[in-house]
Amino acid sequence: MRWDEPPLWPVALPSIAGFALACSPLRSYKIDALSFISTSDGQDSLIVPLIFAVILSSSLYLAPSDLGERKDLISGTIVALLLGVLPQAIFFPWMVIVVLFWISQSLYVWRHDFPPFRIGLWIGFGASSGLFLGGFFAHYFL
Repeated sequence: MRWDEPPLWPVALPSIAGFALACSPLRSYKIDALSFISTSDGQDSLIVPLIFAVILSSSLYLAPSDLGERKDLISGTIVALLLGVLPQAIFFPWMVIVVLFWISQSLYVWRHDFPPFRIGLWIGFGASSGLFLGGFFAHYFL
């Protein structure tokens, strides 16, 4: 899909949704089976907001039909969400890399004709960036 001008919804909606999920009370829930990814007890985690973001990515089925195959769009979003958040458990500065990568993608993805999976990656990294920034905001200000 190639746009004539920068689209607002693939940039703003995923990052706002990720930010809202990370600031919601969902961040205080713990999943014992995923404790190896989660932070220590007493601290908030992005695991449950990540799971809700993956579930929410199915709403891309309602995306405009000119984007192409919607299954590819959704699968690209899920892959980007997982690759955008899970490595944070091992490599702490991963958040900075994901946010900078998403910003750089937002500057030129709309100008080129990319397949739906690649657009899904862009949307998923936007949601991951929103999760990180919302988690940071929630930790320090809420």
